Amino acid sequence: MATNPVPPEAQLIRERRKDRLPPLSVRDAAAAATAAGVSMSEAGWRSIESGRYDGPPDKIAIMSAVVGIAPDELADLGRRAKRANVTEAASLLESHLRRRAAAEPSMAAINTESVPERVLQMILEGIDDIRAAEGLTNAQKSSLEQSLIQAVTQSVSGQIVQIRTTLEILEEKSRQRSP
Repeated sequence: MATNPVPPEAQLIRERRKDRLPPLSVRDAAAAATAAGVSMSEAGWRSIESGRYDGPPDKIAIMSAVVGIAPDELADLGRRAKRANVTEAASLLESHLRRRAAAEPSMAAINTESVPERVLQMILEGIDDIRAAEGLTNAQKSSLEQSLIQAVTQSVSGQIVQIRTTLEILEEKSRQRSP
């Protein structure tokens, strides 16, 4: 009896779930998907991940968010594999990340519309990790969230200064070489 191959998005979701530190159980992944707004049972997650069930775009999008797959990565996979449901899932994931970032009080200092989705996703994952941490008070969690946002903005600002300095040096060298 021939079996259908596991779809590439299901393979990627499974790999990312298992590669997380610590690895994310199917039960916890399904619970996280449900908490993110898409009803997902443990059996449903397993069915999609194993390829027994071709996941609809909304489920693929949230499953991807749970395991840290970025929208551009998902869109690329959808294009390469010629899977329209994956390409649509990428678009849904992008919208989900943008809505969530815009509604996140700790991200108010950031113009989230100009931030790439991959960066938004990393920040949101950091916020989720902080909020899930046990043994911290709400004040400590809030302080850590603000520290995360501050560190990201300082890092980006530092990179911009380095780029501008490099461009100025290259421009000066170019002027010196010109007759």
